[in-house]
Amino acid sequence: MPHTSKTPAEAVEHYRGRTVRLLSCVTTEHVVVSAYHASDDAPHRLELADPAKLRSAHPLHLNVAEHYEVHEDADGWRVEIVGYLYAIEYEGRELVSYHWHPRGDSPIVWPHMHVGADIRVGDRWLGKVHLPTGAVGLERVVALAIAELGAKPLRDDWERLIGEAAVR
Repeated sequence: MPHTSKTPAEAVEHYRGRTVRLLSCVTTEHVVVSAYHASDDAPHRLELADPAKLRSAHPLHLNVAEHYEVHEDADGWRVEIVGYLYAIEYEGRELVSYHWHPRGDSPIVWPHMHVGADIRVGDRWLGKVHLPTGAVGLERVVALAIAELGAKPLRDDWERLIGEAAVR
C-alpha cells in the first residue's frame, strides 16, 4: 500500500526521504525534487543533483530521474511515479539505462531499456533499440550496480534497504 500523508508537501518529502535512504546504499549525492504540490498540467521531477560516482574498481556512475505526481485520495496525499530514467555509465558512456516515459514526443511509451553496445543489427545500432521490460524500480538498479557490476555499497545494511524499497 502506498504511503499517504496529510499534505502534498509531506507526501513528497516522504518520497524524497525514501529515495535518499535507498540511494545511500551507493552514494551521498544530493536528491532534489522540483515541487511539493499537486499539479494537473505536468509531472514533477526527482533527480540526483549530479551523476553519482560509485565506489568501484571501475569508473561507474549512476544517473537517476523520476517523474512524479501528487494525488489526494480518501486516505490522504500520496506520490505516484509516472516515469523514470535510470542509467549506469561506464567510462563516461551509457552501459545500461532503463526508461519509462509514457508522455512526450516518443512513440515508445512502455518501460524499456537501452544497452551501450556498439553492435549493428541490420541498419540499427543495438544501443538505440528499445528493449522491452516490465516496470523497473530504482531498487533493482541499485542492486544491479552492487551485485552484478561491482559497486561497493556504502552501508552494511544495503540488502535490507533494497528489500524495504521494493515494497511500494
